[in-house]
Amino acid sequence: MNLKYRIKKAYTQLLFRMSSGENPLFISYYKYLYKPPEGSLAEFLDHYSRGHAGVTFLQVGANDGFVHDPLHKFIKRDHWKGVMLEPQPDVFSEYLSRLHRKRAEITPLNAALDTKDGTKTLYKIGISNDRWATGLSSFNREVLVNSIRKGVVQHKARKRGIRLPDNQEDMIVGQEIATISPETLLKMFGEEGFQLLAVDTEGFDFEIIKMLDLDRVSPEVVIYEVANFDQKTALECRAYLEERGYSCRTIGKDVLATRNQGG
Repeated sequence: MNLKYRIKKAYTQLLFRMSSGENPLFISYYKYLYKPPEGSLAEFLDHYSRGHAGVTFLQVGANDGFVHDPLHKFIKRDHWKGVMLEPQPDVFSEYLSRLHRKRAEITPLNAALDTKDGTKTLYKIGISNDRWATGLSSFNREVLVNSIRKGVVQHKARKRGIRLPDNQEDMIVGQEIATISPETLLKMFGEEGFQLLAVDTEGFDFEIIKMLDLDRVSPEVVIYEVANFDQKTALECRAYLEERGYSCRTIGKDVLATRNQGG
């Protein structure tokens, strides 16, 4: 493990402790000093959050809720309320549940969204529990296979001094995780529902959006990751949203969909 990576990891851990401990300096930075990059997803969320007191949200695929999380700073700064789903038990207990332990308005759930309450196999990189590895977890094993074929996993592992198995596909392991149905989940929000939906499930995002049925819940904002979509899925997902009254634009690896006025 090189020195640069160790320093970066220690710094991230420090910031995590400050956030989970509701450190006033940490919160004040985002309240008074933070300036999001122009044209970024963060810029949109900054303006949206300041203009909507106490945003109600649903996040599917929250992971640790901290590293590379587009919502985190606004949840903390502006006292958002909502539900955060993360299926990986170790990530949930070590990070996500700790991050918001002092906020009664946040409900972390150790489950994945699926058509019914029960269990399902989640595929993950088994050689590390660091954020880079847990963030690749997917219901679709082929997503991880593609990351290995492209050398992404090998590069990140070697950079961190992790020994790779001789058979590279042995890096992928399956884990049975708890699932929650849309019906059970939506009952947690009551009749008012939620204003913002964020989905990051490594290529499964379109299925999640369809499961929630936007004709029924109709949040003002939908954010999903397009990086792991093939072209056909990307086009179908965008068309699905546009047919339901949303305007879509791609920002980096994400798509930001906002409900049209009167839609």
